[in-house]
Amino acid sequence: MSRASLTRTGSPAYQGYLRSQQWGFRRVRWFRDRRAEGFEPACQVCDRTLTDLGSLDLHHTSYEGVGWDEDTQKWWAEEADEELMPMCRDHHGRLHDRLDRRGDFYGWSRHRASIVIAAQMRREYFTHHPVTPRDDEDNARNDEQRGGAADE
Repeated sequence: MSRASLTRTGSPAYQGYLRSQQWGFRRVRWFRDRRAEGFEPACQVCDRTLTDLGSLDLHHTSYEGVGWDEDTQKWWAEEADEELMPMCRDHHGRLHDRLDRRGDFYGWSRHRASIVIAAQMRREYFTHHPVTPRDDEDNARNDEQRGGAADE
C-alpha cells in the first residue's frame, strides 16, 4: 500500500489506518510521552488542552513512519513525534478543509502546508478571541513547555 493513498483524508486506506490498533497504540503513547515530559498537550491553534477538552486529535504532518506490512496484513505506526500535531476536533477539521483544497498548497509538502495553515489559523483565532491576562500566563507556560511559540 502506498503512502500516497494515506494523504487523502477520505480514502479507504486512510480510514483503515485510523481505525487500526497500531494507530490507537501510537496515539496513546504520544500523549503519554508528552505528559511524562511535563507538557500538557494542547490544540496548536486555540491552546485548549487535553485536560480541558477530554480529547484531542493528532494531525499527521507526514506519513513517513506509516506503512502496511503485506506479510502480517497489519499497519505499522512509527511516526516521529514531531510529525504529530495535537489539535481540537474543530480546528483539525478546518485544517483539513484548507489542506485538502488541492490548489491552495499545490507542490508543498504536507508538513510545510500543515505548519503554515496552523499558524494562519492561530493568528485568525487570536484576532477574534482576545487574550486575557490569565490566558497570557497560561500561554506563556504552554509556549515554554513547547520550546517556543507554536506559530514561529
